[in-house]
Amino acid sequence: MISSSDNDEIVKMALLIKDAAQPGRQAMISGDGLPISFGSRILRVDGNRLNVVNTVPFGLISDFSKSQNFVIQVDLLRILSERLESDGKNFIFQATKVESISDTRGDERFNFSSEENVRCEFTNPEDEETILTKQILDMSASGFSLRTGAKSTLLMPGRTIEKVRILIGEKLYSESGAESVYQRKFMDENGKMHLQVGLKFLAAKIDVKTQQA
Repeated sequence: MISSSDNDEIVKMALLIKDAAQPGRQAMISGDGLPISFGSRILRVDGNRLNVVNTVPFGLISDFSKSQNFVIQVDLLRILSERLESDGKNFIFQATKVESISDTRGDERFNFSSEENVRCEFTNPEDEETILTKQILDMSASGFSLRTGAKSTLLMPGRTIEKVRILIGEKLYSESGAESVYQRKFMDENGKMHLQVGLKFLAAKIDVKTQQA
């Protein structure tokens, strides 16, 4: 029998998942049977059950499905699962726990369509001269993740960037400092390897869009 406190935790977890894992949002899925993650998208959320696009290559499906623990990461929220099912085409995960790499509860969520050119620019912290541009995978009010080369060591966890400019198309959206909090290998839907780097915003984020309104 489920106690009232356990039920409260289940409800709280479902609300966190519903807020973060909205249909269409990009996600990273991984299992402890493989050392890499896979870029995916949320299809549907029903309580603590998540339906996500199966982007695991056929040759890796067996090892992935034998995993004992799975992680579905959306922005800076990690959704843990011990159970993998399939609807015949895509994956269904039953969440057992949620963890925030950075507290994202109550965050304003930034949703971008696939047609929008959303990226960040910052000065290379090693030579303090070269301007680097990276594609943004996902973003909320507390942080964002970007894609970089599979062998890059530039943004190891703990690395801070003094100023990061967020651009949508050719317009400056916001700027602030940022700190790398995680990085992991992932395979995109075309089978190409990359690194996903998660960064949290530091200090007050300057919302240029609001200032110009």
